[in-house]
Amino acid sequence: MRAVCDALGFLTVLPVRGRWPLTGTAVAAFPLAGLVVGLAWAGAAWAGFHIGGPLVAAALVLAVDFALTGGLHLDGVADTADGLASHRPPDRVAEVMKDPRVGAVGAAALVVTLLLRFALLGSIAGSVGAWPLLALAPVVGRLSLVWQLRANRPREGSLAAGPAAAATRGALIVAALWTAALAAVIGFVGDRGWVVGLAAAAAGLAVALTASRRWRRRLGTGGDTIGAGGVLAETTALAVLAAS
Repeated sequence: MRAVCDALGFLTVLPVRGRWPLTGTAVAAFPLAGLVVGLAWAGAAWAGFHIGGPLVAAALVLAVDFALTGGLHLDGVADTADGLASHRPPDRVAEVMKDPRVGAVGAAALVVTLLLRFALLGSIAGSVGAWPLLALAPVVGRLSLVWQLRANRPREGSLAAGPAAAATRGALIVAALWTAALAAVIGFVGDRGWVVGLAAAAAGLAVALTASRRWRRRLGTGGDTIGAGGVLAETTALAVLAAS
């Protein structure tokens, strides 16, 4: 329980006192922190659907996600897009990404991402009884964070440097096992079957890791790119669930 609180203290804006620096046990609990967010998604979808249908459900899920995470990873999407659009050399592109102002490309990327997530959330929420499936996406997103922290070396001074040091092989294995178990259970409860749940998790992770490798060559690795990878993993998982 202490590890989950530490993970929630780092990944959300909930009033949870997390210990710093993070330990390997806390990093391994990232998917469990994602489950807390995911259950809030599922509850918001259920409430929104009964209030006004799937579109209201999708909007309410996005609002709840923002309330819980503070939009931290969405900020990473905008900064990563601005960095990719920059014509500066790799050693100076970090200046663009640290700029608190959002550029035109970053704003466009953020709008497209939110629209896509809204559409996918609405598609899933429109299927009666499928709301539990929404709990899976944040779990997959948090596993991708662990994997990226383990696979990449964040820039010096990045907020991700501390968690990266704690992202040991053992922490990654435990996080992956938690995610696999939760994906199977959520897929089954959401009437899609455990195979679909595992497929959504695998697809989300694969897409996020592929993108992070490409971003690393151009942008290096920092909290922004890792957060953007998490959003990409979540969105891919939602796409698989919506298509199933």
